[in-house]
Formats: sequence, C-alpha cells, structure tokens
Amino acid sequence: MKLSTLNFLQMLPDFMRDDPAVQGLATAVEDILSSPAQEVPNAAVWNRIDQMDAAQLDELAWEMDIDWYDTNWTVDQKRETVKNSDNVYQKRGTKWAVEQVIKDVFGDGYVEEWTEYGGQPFHFRVTTTFAFPDDATIERFRHLIAQAKRASARLDSITFAHEGTAMTYTGAANVGMAIIQSAVAVNL
Repeated sequence: MKLSTLNFLQMLPDFMRDDPAVQGLATAVEDILSSPAQEVPNAAVWNRIDQMDAAQLDELAWEMDIDWYDTNWTVDQKRETVKNSDNVYQKRGTKWAVEQVIKDVFGDGYVEEWTEYGGQPFHFRVTTTFAFPDDATIERFRHLIAQAKRASARLDSITFAHEGTAMTYTGAANVGMAIIQSAVAVNL
C-alpha cells in the first residue's frame, strides 16, 4: 500500500466499515494524508543531489551547516562537497578529512604528516596539482584546510606539483665560465 493511494477504510476491521462516522473519519484521514504523500518523493534529497542546481545546493549546504562550503564554487565542486560532508564531519581533524575536502574542491591533493617527511611534531604539508591562479585562491585553499584539520595541527607548506616535460637549452663558450644546473620549485 502506498501513501498516495491510501484507502484507510480498507485497513479497518469489517465490523467498523459500515459505520457512517468511521467512513467519514476514514475519508478525512485520506484527505489529510494525500497532500504530504505527494511531497514524499521530494524529501529524498540524497537521491537528487546530481540533479540540483546551484541555488538548491547552496540551500542544502546551509541547512547542513557545511562551514567549509563556498557559494562561489562551481556546481560540481558544490555537489562533491555536499555528498561527502557527512563523512568529513565524522572524520574531521584527520588526514583523510583534509585530503577529501581538497579533492572535492580542487580535484587532487594529498597530505604528508610530519612523521613522513621528518618535520616538527603535529605539522603537515599538502601537495596538489591544482594550479593556483592568484593569492586569493591560495588563501581560500588555506581556509579550506583550516576547516578540516585538527586545531593543534600546523600547515608547513603547500606544494604545487606539476607533471610534464620542460625544454632545456644550454650553451657554452670558452670564456672561463662555469655552467651550473638550476631548477625552480614553487612552495606556497
């Protein structure tokens, strides 16, 4: 039996079905329940996240109190953040939570804890392939990490790791100079 096609009178025992007062009550119950029954499919929010628009996702994030959520993100970033928010809340303060928040918003990244790179106790560093276009994006990245990390943990660095090829040209002349190999690494 479905709420949308509820026949309350059929649910009653046979001896009660002939009473006019019970019949009236059954009809009233059906009328009262029919309106909320029509809204039940809309209550299944988790099944519809992929169909929600930006405004609906913003409202849902506000209702869920996702404090690392940003209304300026793309719809895909918003969806991933909303989908994973419960898991992040459960594991907040862990390496997994920081990595998940970074992946939801910036696509890729991982955390190295101080024991993995010989840093100071309770420090960590983050590596990502996301190209930071400006200082404001770096600050948003730091804010995002701050929302997911332990309060006692300290961020040492954010490293932009890019995979690809680079062309190198060298030249030499007999003028008594030494050619020194050099490289530039950006550590934000």
